[in-house]
Amino acid sequence: MIYASIIYRDYKKNSLFEEGAGENNGEFYLPYCLLRKSFAAYGIELNTPDVNIGKPIAFELHINCRRQNPDVRAYVYLYENPLIRPLNRDRKALSRYTKWFTWDGELMNDERSIRLFYPNKIKAEEFLDPSSRPYFCVMVASNKALITVDERSLHGERVRIIDWYEKHAPADFYLYGAGWNRPVALPGRWGRVRNQIAKMMTRFLSSASPFKTWRGLVSDKIELLKTARFCIAYENCANLPGYITEKLFDCFYAGCVPVYIGPREISEYVPANCFIDGRQFTNPEKLNDYLRKISDTDYKRYQENIRTFLASPSAQLFSQENFVQVIVNEITRDLDIIA
Repeated sequence: MIYASIIYRDYKKNSLFEEGAGENNGEFYLPYCLLRKSFAAYGIELNTPDVNIGKPIAFELHINCRRQNPDVRAYVYLYENPLIRPLNRDRKALSRYTKWFTWDGELMNDERSIRLFYPNKIKAEEFLDPSSRPYFCVMVASNKALITVDERSLHGERVRIIDWYEKHAPADFYLYGAGWNRPVALPGRWGRVRNQIAKMMTRFLSSASPFKTWRGLVSDKIELLKTARFCIAYENCANLPGYITEKLFDCFYAGCVPVYIGPREISEYVPANCFIDGRQFTNPEKLNDYLRKISDTDYKRYQENIRTFLASPSAQLFSQENFVQVIVNEITRDLDIIA
């Protein structure tokens, strides 16, 4: 038996491989569960580091770049975007790794980079008609800001939309996510201090949320999206090459039409007729006017376009199965292991 360790945060006792558990409605762990099963077919037992104590380790797989030098051959999957985790684009730190699995187009000029998008559940299903979707527009996002001030952050754009609906159409907008029981998070060093103070105050002082459209945390995001016509699905940051996360694909899976902003080249990967490009609108009022004018017939056409895309080979680049296959194939090839 060959042993390998997967290192992410402080996960222990192989908890990262629990099916139906973890973030994102239990889907977060699933790719790692599939990854462990796939490595097992090659005689490789993938564990969290505590389970491998005392065993000879063939390699480590790190989720996000770490500061510590690995003791053995190591690979890294760069999950978090570099505006949130700058180390994930630090070439010196990345040089510790044999290969980098990443969506980040800025790193593709290095032979160690292997293109790998966020893993999603890709499945084309029958979708509920717009008439069966009681929620006009939803947003599922946390009230968080970047640790630095950066024009690519989309937190402010989300807040602009929230503010507009709060003032003009609160009954048609449904805000979900953590942190909206306190004021809008601010970016930068001093913003971080102010955000922590606000967080502590809400912990000890009970008060109403400043956002009347906030409905609290969501227990099942997919089920929520199945009841919504539209979802404001902005990435955390705009214009990061290849940065396409579950925000778009959760909407697709639920048959909900997303209003999306992400990388500039999004239409190279996802057909433009599957989503509404948030960049087209100079203000939330114009966006709302556009959404109101979409007929049920036009809405169903969006759904059909989404279904066609999900059934296409292009969508498989974003699947959990592709995520597993790319990592396993690259590592077993390096180690000269045949199943």
